[in-house]
Amino acid sequence: MKPHNNSLPLLALGFTVLVWGVAPAFIRSFSLAAGAADALVIRSVATGICCLVLLPFFGGFTVARQDVPRLLLISLIGMFGYFAGSVFGFAHVSAAIGGIVISTQPLLIALLASVIGAERVTVPTIIGLIVSFIGSLYLFSGDAQENIGRSSMITGGLLIFMSGAFWAVYVVFSKSLIQTYGTMKLSLLSLAIATFPALLFISPSTWETTLSLDQNAAFSLFYLTFIATLVTLGTWNYAVGLLRPTAVGASLYLVPIFAITAGMLLLGEIATATTLVAGAIILLGVAIAQFGPVFWKYRPQT
Repeated sequence: MKPHNNSLPLLALGFTVLVWGVAPAFIRSFSLAAGAADALVIRSVATGICCLVLLPFFGGFTVARQDVPRLLLISLIGMFGYFAGSVFGFAHVSAAIGGIVISTQPLLIALLASVIGAERVTVPTIIGLIVSFIGSLYLFSGDAQENIGRSSMITGGLLIFMSGAFWAVYVVFSKSLIQTYGTMKLSLLSLAIATFPALLFISPSTWETTLSLDQNAAFSLFYLTFIATLVTLGTWNYAVGLLRPTAVGASLYLVPIFAITAGMLLLGEIATATTLVAGAIILLGVAIAQFGPVFWKYRPQT
């Protein structure tokens, strides 16, 4: 049998990680331009409309009655919580800091999976959690606060951290639904349903804000709705289906690096020494938790 060529899957994976890494800069830019509440509404509605248009081509709108509660859980809590936490969070912190906080998502997924009994807690996972927690404490100290302010930074950091916790809910509880309905249909359905709670944030200024978006804000909306959500949905699933899980998981460590770079180039942010060191510590903790169980399992017996 002819060996499979990994060039295209690797290209798709690289494109996805790059897009996701740059996304924090656009989330922050759009949140500041439109205001966090209006940004959440406009982005959610734009994404929801796209999903409604695409769903008939990916299995339609129907699901079994017994699957409705789980679908609502991952959509209204997981997906919407992720969107809301990130949009409001990036209104307070830089793309660099937010991108580093987002990198803790694999830890939160592992922790939630262990809490509900889907996975067993391992020693490396516990060590990784402790290391990342130390890195997080260091991130919210020293020169990282100079251009932001302590209160704003803590608020933004907690909101982005909570968005990761909500995303963990989505990842853990969506597994059985993905196996039943497929990734594309489930993703489009959950994105569309997540639009409804976003409508609660509509204000008298929302429509005016939408009409008055400048070119930069409009491009940010296009990037976040079409490229960073719908396009990368396909490229990520394509890569995951053909590449080794370790390669896919390792690629996510590039996201905070791209986030820091994008913040500097697109928003003129300054990455302080504290931010860089704390980011390295947090990523080390995530790496220990993600890859440590493999080495722990096959460690030499004494």
